[in-house]
Amino acid sequence: MRVALALVASTAVLSADGRWSTAAPLPEPIQEMSAAVLRGKIYIAGGLDRSGKPIARAFRFDPAANQWERIADLPAPRHHMPLAVAGDTLYAVGGLAEATFVPENTVWMYREDQSRWESRAPLPVPRGASGVGVANGKLVVVGGWGPGRKLVDSTAIYDPATDRWKNAAPIPTPRDHLTAAAVGGVVYAIAGRAFNPDQNYDVVEAYDPATDRWTRKAPMPSRRGGLASAVLDGKIHTVGGETRSAVFANHEVYDPATDRWTSAPALPTARHGLGSAALSGKIYVIGGGPRAGFAQTDVVEVFAP
Repeated sequence: MRVALALVASTAVLSADGRWSTAAPLPEPIQEMSAAVLRGKIYIAGGLDRSGKPIARAFRFDPAANQWERIADLPAPRHHMPLAVAGDTLYAVGGLAEATFVPENTVWMYREDQSRWESRAPLPVPRGASGVGVANGKLVVVGGWGPGRKLVDSTAIYDPATDRWKNAAPIPTPRDHLTAAAVGGVVYAIAGRAFNPDQNYDVVEAYDPATDRWTRKAPMPSRRGGLASAVLDGKIHTVGGETRSAVFANHEVYDPATDRWTSAPALPTARHGLGSAALSGKIYVIGGGPRAGFAQTDVVEVFAP
């Protein structure tokens, strides 16, 4: 039985604007992956398949054709691996390997013209289930699950121009299974958990690379880990998540300009470990787990405000 939670805290303003529709499903059910947009198409890579095994397969979605196609496999299977685009280039950062959830420090860049992945400078600290935002053309990696099953508090910034990493101010609230997004050159680290699916956070912390400082922001109305986010019109849409026994249909929107949250129409299919990306004025929510723990779906749902 699938259990879905759609919690709305009293601090959120309920909104009925927008509606959901469906798009072409994934070629196969996948969970624990992320999504990113490059040149008008949505990319996903890695994840866990129907058997719960990590995969190296990668796919690209063309909204104009409403069609998925397979692209070059990752050099190795990964799950809980964030994707991000900087300088018109797609990056796959860290992630977990094997069914034993081993954190990795690999960084791969997708060579679109050659249809292959290329290794770049590794992360200073291996991590998976982390968040990545892109600010001023650089990757800002926050939080995550590190070696020895320890939460990673270090913030790592990657400069594609030099292929080098540098450490920045540590995140005040270390957590894994968070989501991160950048607006106006500031990276927002949203929610997550401390390993335990029943120990979810509502914490929102903002990192400004210009000052190398973190600032606490208005908390998310619901406590969620295993969620995803996408930025549309300067606002951060957060979707999905899980506890130990249930999954979330929540769709809550953060406006950095006002430091306020609003609630938007809930996901038709509650899930966690999903991918989310904004393209052409819409939010695409891809795959994930329709039940807490190991479960996969191929569902793709689209939100239009």
